[in-house]
Amino acid sequence: MKNIKIINKEGQIALPFVLLVGGIIIEIVLAGSFISFFVNASALGERLSVRALSAANTGVYDAVMKISRNKEFGSGGVSYEISVGDDSVLVDVSRSSDDAQDIYVYNVESVATARNRSKKVVAVVVVDQVTGKINLESINEESV
Repeated sequence: MKNIKIINKEGQIALPFVLLVGGIIIEIVLAGSFISFFVNASALGERLSVRALSAANTGVYDAVMKISRNKEFGSGGVSYEISVGDDSVLVDVSRSSDDAQDIYVYNVESVATARNRSKKVVAVVVVDQVTGKINLESINEESV
């Protein structure tokens, strides 16, 4: 009897084909993961910016509330910190007076920080010294 070797050549293309298709699938999955990560990161940054702006506005309105309760508030300049949820707000209140018109002019600066995002809101409040009437002249967002 002769020693006959049978060589099967039909399955030789299967390994490179499986590796090629597997590599393409892995590349698509990785690209999708990176896109998902960057979309989520930008959405988180936008949410943090909105939270910081809202907290800065809260600091301004807190200062206005304190001024409305006591029109002599901040005569020597006042700085205080408040918490709004997980965010912190630093509020600076300074006052100048215009004796010719019998008014106090308050400058309120509120800087809020939500994780790594910060926002600053500046307001000018005018208070009549005689009647105590409060007028919010302006409120603006400024760069930190």
